[in-house]
Amino acid sequence: MQTFVQIAQKIPIPVLLLLSGTGVILGDTFAKYWSLDPRWSIFVAAMIGYLASGFFYIPSLLREGLVITSVIWSLISIIGFLFVGLVVFKEHLTLVQWIGVMFGVVSMLVLATTMK
Repeated sequence: MQTFVQIAQKIPIPVLLLLSGTGVILGDTFAKYWSLDPRWSIFVAAMIGYLASGFFYIPSLLREGLVITSVIWSLISIIGFLFVGLVVFKEHLTLVQWIGVMFGVVSMLVLATTMK
């Protein structure tokens, strides 16, 4: 465990959060594919994405607080989820849903920029 901690502390927090966000985005992407075609291989791919997310997220807490890392991680994830949902899966949002998403993103940006 000590070796993992030493290596993780050398990786910049933004890189850890980007890798973690990428992991959860991949996890959700494969989970969506699984919902369309429930096969074990797709399920396992989703779980690996979620595991990778935690693997990179947890070390960020060694150097930064829970609130700020969670807000930044959420922003990265939301942007990725929007891209995957809208571009890859061709999902559509109503005007009210778009407004809700925008308010959510703006509120997280406000939180992230006013901390520390």
